[in-house]
Amino acid sequence: MKTHSIAGQARRRWMITAGALGLGAVVALAGCSDSSGTAGATETRGATTTPDASTTDASTTDATQAACAAQLASNWVGIPGLDPDAPPPSATEVQTWAASIEPHLGPLRAGVPGDVASQVDVLAETVRGAAEGKPPADPDGSMNTALTAVNAWAHDTCGYTTLDVTNSDGSGLAGVPASLPAGPVALKFTNTGDPAKAGFILLLGRVRDGETATAADVQSGKTNIEAVADIVAVAQPTGSDPAYGLTTLVAGRYIVTTPIGAPPQFSGVIAAGFEVS
Repeated sequence: MKTHSIAGQARRRWMITAGALGLGAVVALAGCSDSSGTAGATETRGATTTPDASTTDASTTDATQAACAAQLASNWVGIPGLDPDAPPPSATEVQTWAASIEPHLGPLRAGVPGDVASQVDVLAETVRGAAEGKPPADPDGSMNTALTAVNAWAHDTCGYTTLDVTNSDGSGLAGVPASLPAGPVALKFTNTGDPAKAGFILLLGRVRDGETATAADVQSGKTNIEAVADIVAVAQPTGSDPAYGLTTLVAGRYIVTTPIGAPPQFSGVIAAGFEVS
């Protein structure tokens, strides 16, 4: 059987960091926040005032919308220090990443239900370490679990366009339309059927301007997705449980693809494409 591998840096990066990439937009936001942001949100959440029902509904909606926006804005794709073959990140690089996340943790935690808020706390702990210059790590998978929980909440709650992709037999991807609107999109990836034919990690990439490669080219092995597209979201399932991702689509051509089987050698690659206008 023909085997496929994700070559070079792309293979290493997605194998190592896939678990940490279940949540995030590709837009790295500049700006800083003082370290009291998350604590302040926690205190507000614990307030004991009891407004009337109409006020409660309105404030809940506002908080939910703010949490959705915070999640969409958070940069969990370019986490420094997770590629073992790359030079170790400097403390400044790690702290800069933390500063881009910190402003969003308070609004995110304030607008999600309690079980999800506890997962936001896990992410906040990672960010606190990064703010001190400590490169993020996920040795026990807790960060991946937290990101998956938060992103699943967004998929089900935020009202964004959804892209629900299913791999059932390793021959193709179901659920990919011909086109999607520009704007936020919540990605869900599910494997069903034979575990040996499961997709390892779903990559969503925007084809670079001027590139002519298609999803068929990626599936046939004629090209690698990272050679022709910028990865904007990823979703890595755990067993039969679905995985989630979140990003903002802009006009262009997109390819979704996953290698089939287990790394480092895969039994195949499947892909599908759509357009955004």
